[in-house]
Amino acid sequence: MSISIAQSRQQLSSLIALAQQQPQFITNRNKPVAVLVSTDYFARNQVAVQTDARSLFDRVQGLRDKFAPQDETGLDAAQSSPRKTAWQRGNAFSDTVQN
Repeated sequence: MSISIAQSRQQLSSLIALAQQQPQFITNRNKPVAVLVSTDYFARNQVAVQTDARSLFDRVQGLRDKFAPQDETGLDAAQSSPRKTAWQRGNAFSDTVQN
């Protein structure tokens, strides 16, 4: 169901009751601007989003560990001195090198 902001102000309690069954879209000049959902619906979707984000992060970390460079690029994890970042290195437009 879709309802305007003005109508949602007048019918807030009934809109909340309807949101317990299905998400309610709130519009402003016929454009969707918000969705009112039940706390159960929100909690279920939050868990799903967090689980997907965590599993993606874990997969990326696993790939980074598995395929870490092992050559003279200076990116080796066992290297004791940290590699200088781009803003720390000198370049063609700079006369000085930052430490």
